[in-house]
Amino acid sequence: MIPTLSIIGNVSKSTGIPIFNGENDSRTPVQQAFTLQQKLTDVNHPDHTLITYPNLGHSFYPSSQWSTGIGPIEPYGLANIYAWLEAHSGLRHPSTAAPNEMSANKSS
Repeated sequence: MIPTLSIIGNVSKSTGIPIFNGENDSRTPVQQAFTLQQKLTDVNHPDHTLITYPNLGHSFYPSSQWSTGIGPIEPYGLANIYAWLEAHSGLRHPSTAAPNEMSANKSS
């Protein structure tokens, strides 16, 4: 099968698409992230986000362009992923809920 982006127009407009990519990712070159973002823009997809990380590799760990470091995800990358998921989950963290919402969410 030949890779193609022609199916991007078939993605539901209600589906959020996060694109997180280390700029030194040797497995998924950052240029592919830019290509995907451009295609989503071309088809007027309303909910896509691109965040690139300088000096990080495929696993969001510091890496050079020639080797992929393996280690824990950098905290700021993990925070961005968490923030995107939280924003798209339809749920709010209890610390951001109004006081009456917090009591309504408690289980007795």
